[in-house]
Amino acid sequence: MTEDRPLPLPLRLAGMAVLAGTGAVTGGLVARVVDDGGVPPDDALNLFIAVVLIAMAAISAGVLALRPSRYPKGCGVLQVVVMALAGIMLLVPLYATRWISSELAFGLVLALLAVQTFANLLLWRRADEMLRRIMVETGSLAFWTLQLALFLYASGERLGLTDGVTAWGMIAVLMAVYLVASAIVAARRGLK
Repeated sequence: MTEDRPLPLPLRLAGMAVLAGTGAVTGGLVARVVDDGGVPPDDALNLFIAVVLIAMAAISAGVLALRPSRYPKGCGVLQVVVMALAGIMLLVPLYATRWISSELAFGLVLALLAVQTFANLLLWRRADEMLRRIMVETGSLAFWTLQLALFLYASGERLGLTDGVTAWGMIAVLMAVYLVASAIVAARRGLK
């Protein structure tokens, strides 16, 4: 059996440059859509989170497809499905009513949510101890961060210092906090 060696530094740097370029292009396109369309702030944040989730799912799917067959896929496919569905579910309320009724769009969200919930449950069942730990730590960090933010916001709102936020805006904030929390936890785990 041969020992796997890390990729040479120039290839790793090239990979990081491709990912950075992809992120810059994705962010730039979303910013252009938001700017040109006069998109409200809560829609803009949900659109950005949706694009990030779908882009992460696509990149992860590419990594899984290019991974040598001697490495098990693990829970990667389920993670891709969960991320992609989360992004799609954020896009449906934004754009589906151009082609279908609001009721049908909401039914589509419910159906996608059922599939994503099933995929999340499978992911938890099939996850190893490290992935489960990452999931738990991400949820805990997101919860405590959001609890603190909600308390401060609610206090400011009660005192007349802040305006109201829609539930749609709140889900965008929740998803943004969860993404940042997952990145922090995964990076911290990866550095150990």
